[in-house]
Amino acid sequence: MTVRAAVHREYRTHTILKPLRPLFAEGVALARRLAARTDPQRGRAVLARALTDRAMFLLAGRQYGEAYDDFREVVALLD
Repeated sequence: MTVRAAVHREYRTHTILKPLRPLFAEGVALARRLAARTDPQRGRAVLARALTDRAMFLLAGRQYGEAYDDFREVVALLD
């Protein structure tokens, strides 16, 4: 649902950040909690996916520094 909402607002980059940022932040927070409670391999994969989704959203909103931070965390998780 979160990704669909982002795609819907794709061409309105100035308006997507404020309403959608909390949804992506919540998705990452939930993934972090799941990663802490499940087996390490599965938890890292779920967290990497959530961080990648948020990074792509941030790129769409032209928040390059924050997106880069999320991508760096994904690379660290997958190494």
